Amino acid sequence: MIIFSLSVVVPKSRRGDLLHTVGALLGPTRVVPGCTGCRLYTDYENLNAFTLVEEWTSQAALDQHLASDAYKTLVGAIELSAEPPRVQFDTVAERAGLEVFAAARR
Repeated sequence: MIIFSLSVVVPKSRRGDLLHTVGALLGPTRVVPGCTGCRLYTDYENLNAFTLVEEWTSQAALDQHLASDAYKTLVGAIELSAEPPRVQFDTVAERAGLEVFAAARR
């Protein structure tokens, strides 16, 4: 699994632009083959700071997405950032769930 994350901080005057632009990409991205999740988060302490997190089944699926028109739109959203954006691609070898909590409480 590959997790792509993008964090940006936009000027207050551009907050609506970012929400409109990136918000319009969420639904279409979620149905792209290979996408297992796509979410946009805002920071509790700074409502102009956002993080987009996408989860992909493979590098090939992510590469196809990065070559798409939707990704070009996302690059436009990156340009709204008032600070240098943070971009990360993380490879996850294993994922666990609630069983980790249960095991820790024994």
